Amino acid sequence: MQEALLNQGVRSAVRTEQEAAPCSKNAMRSLCIVSGKGGTGKSMISASLAFLLSEQGNTLLFDADLGVANAHILQGIRPTHTIAEVISGSASVANVVTPCYKGLDLLAGGSGVAQLASLNAGELELLAASLRSVEDRYCHMVVDSAAGLSRQTVAFAAASDRVLVVTTPAVTALTDAYAFLKVLLTRRPHCRPRLIINRVVVPEEGLRAAERLIDVTKRFLGVELQCIAQLPDDRAAFIATQEQRPVVRGGSNGPLEQALRELAVTVAKDLNRARPRGFGNSLHKQLIA
Repeated sequence: MQEALLNQGVRSAVRTEQEAAPCSKNAMRSLCIVSGKGGTGKSMISASLAFLLSEQGNTLLFDADLGVANAHILQGIRPTHTIAEVISGSASVANVVTPCYKGLDLLAGGSGVAQLASLNAGELELLAASLRSVEDRYCHMVVDSAAGLSRQTVAFAAASDRVLVVTTPAVTALTDAYAFLKVLLTRRPHCRPRLIINRVVVPEEGLRAAERLIDVTKRFLGVELQCIAQLPDDRAAFIATQEQRPVVRGGSNGPLEQALRELAVTVAKDLNRARPRGFGNSLHKQLIA
């Protein structure tokens, strides 16, 4: 039953959105990873997906948890430049990205910079324009968003070609995930987010959580959510964080690493079907809507 649910989600995703040719250098696909609340493992998933997608084409990891950024920690680097320089107008995205691994660059967010947590329309437009200027350099962009419902977090999600909503089986996490979906779908009604249930102790637990959120989203929002993965509760996530690396660079091939690699295959295929809208242009449209 679990496998059928996941397969149904992937097939539905293919039917509900426009398709295009496989990703190429001049057609960057954007993937935004969101959660209704903190502590769901969103950044852990972003780090590993960005790393695995970079094996298929140049990838930009955008740490959009502005003001309290930590994506650099999970890549084991110390960036000397951050998005704060882009927002101030003193530098472009091309000048501040930091190489992580072959094919993977990081656009680091600021840490401990309160202003970045709530950008005004002009600052977001400056960011949109700067991102437009580098889109032809990348095949993928992974947006590791802030948790919650801030205006800019929803704008980043609405501007992306694909959105992954990460939650856990906890009732509070599911409730907050639904709240995010409600706001996102109000902003972008034709969006069809994909669902990931993280920290699953037993498969039945994850299946029940997915069914619950899918049911309430369909009943009250009129959208059939697609669940594309259940990720096991695995100490490998804690170890990877302590060692400041993506889980998939552990080499242990444990349950979580295997599940993330399978997820990356599904996500890559889904992204290749997406018709790239241009993240910078889409973000600009969100700002003037």
